Amino acid sequence: MSDLSRPSPGGPAALRGVIRALLGADAVPRHLAESVAIEGFELRARLTRVASLVGMGIAIVLAVDFRATLHRPAVAASLAVLLLACLVLFGVAAAWPALRRRRSDLLLIRIAFNGVTAVLGTAWAVYLNLLIRAVPPDSQGLLIGVFIGLLSSVISAGPLATRLAFWLPLTAGAFAALRVSASLWQPAIVITLALYSAFVLFTMVVLNRRMVEHGVSTFELRRINETIQMLLRDFEDNASDWLWETDARLNLVHPSPRLAEAARRDATAIGGNLFTFLASLGATDASAADTDAADGNANSDPYAELRRQIGLRRPFRDLLVPVGPADDRRWWSLTGKPTLDHHGLFAGYRGVGSDVTVAHSSRQRIDFLARHDPLTELLNRAAFGVLADQALATAGAAMLYLDLDQFKAVNDSYGHALGDSLLRAVAGRLRGAIRDTDIAARLGGDEFAVLLPGGSRLDATSMADRIIERLSPPYGLDGMTVEIGVSIGIALAPEDADTSDALLRNADLALYRAKQRGRGAWQLFDQAMDRQVQTQRGLRRDIRRALNDRELFLEYQPIVDLRSRRLRAVEALVRWRHPQRGVIGPEGFIAIAERGGLIGAVTRHVLAEAAAFALRLPPEISISINLSALHLREALQFDQISAVIAASGLDPRRIEFEVTETALLSTDDRTIDNLRRLRALGCSIAIDDFGTGFAALSTLRTFPFDRLKIDRSFIRELDRPGNAAQIVRAIIEFSRTLGLRVTVEGVETEAHAAALLAYPDIDAQGYLFSRPLSGDRLLVLAASGVLAGTGAAFG
Repeated sequence: MSDLSRPSPGGPAALRGVIRALLGADAVPRHLAESVAIEGFELRARLTRVASLVGMGIAIVLAVDFRATLHRPAVAASLAVLLLACLVLFGVAAAWPALRRRRSDLLLIRIAFNGVTAVLGTAWAVYLNLLIRAVPPDSQGLLIGVFIGLLSSVISAGPLATRLAFWLPLTAGAFAALRVSASLWQPAIVITLALYSAFVLFTMVVLNRRMVEHGVSTFELRRINETIQMLLRDFEDNASDWLWETDARLNLVHPSPRLAEAARRDATAIGGNLFTFLASLGATDASAADTDAADGNANSDPYAELRRQIGLRRPFRDLLVPVGPADDRRWWSLTGKPTLDHHGLFAGYRGVGSDVTVAHSSRQRIDFLARHDPLTELLNRAAFGVLADQALATAGAAMLYLDLDQFKAVNDSYGHALGDSLLRAVAGRLRGAIRDTDIAARLGGDEFAVLLPGGSRLDATSMADRIIERLSPPYGLDGMTVEIGVSIGIALAPEDADTSDALLRNADLALYRAKQRGRGAWQLFDQAMDRQVQTQRGLRRDIRRALNDRELFLEYQPIVDLRSRRLRAVEALVRWRHPQRGVIGPEGFIAIAERGGLIGAVTRHVLAEAAAFALRLPPEISISINLSALHLREALQFDQISAVIAASGLDPRRIEFEVTETALLSTDDRTIDNLRRLRALGCSIAIDDFGTGFAALSTLRTFPFDRLKIDRSFIRELDRPGNAAQIVRAIIEFSRTLGLRVTVEGVETEAHAAALLAYPDIDAQGYLFSRPLSGDRLLVLAASGVLAGTGAAFG
């Protein structure tokens, strides 16, 4: 098939598209087509009521003026049809409000209306053409003018189909009228009429499209407004927020019911300037302004930021403002943006507000707890450190480190609830003791700190005396009277340190020295304390190395039956062969190992070495090993010790663990549990240094110890005047009552031994029998089995 025979692209579909574009149908969404058509037809109906009356008037005037033509049947008939069409259109236009409700008949009504309009246009064309043929030439121009006037009338708004139904017959009739007279059928007149007709058609099409687009926009805008109004009503009815609006002078307008409810005012009483309204709610002066919990600074104008943002004509979001009096303070969160009028000028603000009092109070509480101790409401360690650094950056300061004396005993005896009450009471007295410029904090447990910005040595010591005086009197709590004391360490900046951490550490060192010298006192830091700490830190580092390099070794001191002098057991004593310091006894490094977290490793090393050595001894000889009080409280203590014993192959019944009486004073459930598990394994448990630590009788009663070792300090006094003998006799009788075996330490002379022979079944340990020996030398001694005052020879 050739290209000429092939249908053109688009064909009828393209033509329909052009027609739809001319009619404006392409600008109408399908869901709005009917509504836009009805709206356009309604506008045409309103105009038709007037146009019909005007048309009837013009027709009647022409009929009267050219009444001589009415005898012609065609003229009379066309006039009658014209007048009838005008009456019908007027009737339809007048009845349109009622006809509009008949939605199912709307299409038929529009078709009938357009048909009658076409009949009216045709009747006008026929009537005017008949008149032009019947009147003299000098009257024909008037009738052509009427044609042009009628053509102009179709430009008015209305559906394009209706206007075309009137325009087409009129245009055809106008050109037909020009053909009647040779004087009218002139090129200039024909071309002018043609151009004017084309202009009318173009104007109709353009206006129709603009009116259709305007109708669509109107319906869309109406739909959007309805949606917005619905959402706003729902927002006002169900949300806790509210809408607010001002004019260009910042006067509140259109107050919503929710705003009136939040302001606790009647809606009719809300108006005037926004800031005047907020101030009238109560937060108007500095005394009612917010005191921020985070920084403690009072803002004299609670609306300063809101004034600034509005003054700059900026939008703002979630701006917090206080409302209400100080005793009923509420907080509003305001969001707003400036609005402009159609000239682009500032027209006011619109926004949303909400009452965030609960959320603000929660945030303030969270901020407070982030910086304060929840129990005492003093500053916590982190916040105290920040403020201390700030103080040190501007001037010197004095740091006081406080520790409550006997607090643990009170807490253990009366329970944690009373302990908490005591801490709160201490915090209250501490606040009353310090000055407004001083800063107090609870560091944790029963430890507190006070910073004196710019404080001198005299200020610090005077404040320490004042705090001790204020905190020491008895406390009446829950119907009980509680007595505690306080010890204080003092460090000064910049003399002792230039950072808060270093200053606090040095004050802690001074506190440790104050407790060593006697409680209820204060102690200033000096550099000797720091050197001692550095020495101990170096020893902790060396202990780690010593464990790896096997610098720790054991010596053993015999324990004998006092009456037969036969070897019963040996006590393992750890020593440290330090490369620079020589041999160091346990008193020189065990406490450091405890504080450095190394005591567990030291204990495992001693137990492994002692168990291996015990396997070389006769099976009736047991081995005695000291346990650290701190290590006793470790949760994995039993598992670690039992693993070492199992690996050694030694019968646990040959192992006796010694616990100092002082350790029992700080015992807790974990300590007792570990001791019970060791005893259940088969090991024996002995109380060492009995008589020096005032062990609680309840502890001795509740825990089944196996042995009690009387401290050497009592034995040294046996051959001297005094009551040492009576004390030893009481301890032995006490031990027999509890079913405990007894070992006497520090037996150094035959006089000591003779004084103890009166008591049967007592074991003894001391230089009379032997000093601590190496393993090999002890094996030689053990081979004889009897130690008859040979201590000097073996020493």
